[in-house]
Amino acid sequence: MARRPTRNEGAPVERNATVQRAWIGRHNYVINADTVLKDVYRLLSLVIGDRALALLPDDGYHLLVGLRDQFVEDELVHLLIGTAVMNRSHDDHMSGPRRDEDELSFVPVTLICGTLTTEGRTETVTEDLLLREACNKIIHADEIRVDAETVENAAFPFLPQNVILIGRAYGRPWQGVLNVPNYVRATIMNFRDIR
Repeated sequence: MARRPTRNEGAPVERNATVQRAWIGRHNYVINADTVLKDVYRLLSLVIGDRALALLPDDGYHLLVGLRDQFVEDELVHLLIGTAVMNRSHDDHMSGPRRDEDELSFVPVTLICGTLTTEGRTETVTEDLLLREACNKIIHADEIRVDAETVENAAFPFLPQNVILIGRAYGRPWQGVLNVPNYVRATIMNFRDIR
């Protein structure tokens, strides 16, 4: 059975005569630095605070451990990928000014965030992992995992400061070891241009 049109469905759509002014920023937009910095703060707090949570006295009901177990993996992955996408986008956005020797306010980020090991045809190569490549590896990783740490009287094995990224590029395996505190430092440096 055919549906009857409502009273306004057949009426012409009125167009707004004014056109939105172009947004500010290079390529007409600017990424909100505060949002990204808040997310890397949450990432750092998650990684650093996990040990403290593991060492809290047992409440008898394991309520805090249950809450942690419910969200820790999803939160870690979500924050890594979200901040990596924003870091890469901003790095692309600022690539012109950062290459311009006359533009002194935009400085490339060269802080080492970890290491990258790649299987070559004849040898294995390990190199420093800078922010841009760290973001690429986070975004394209097949696996994001941790080698959890434990100490006596800990309620659970807790997150270490290094996250392991595993993937393949051009058919060859690679493994990145991302140091979260240095990744957070590099992110702060990446967004200092618009603070």
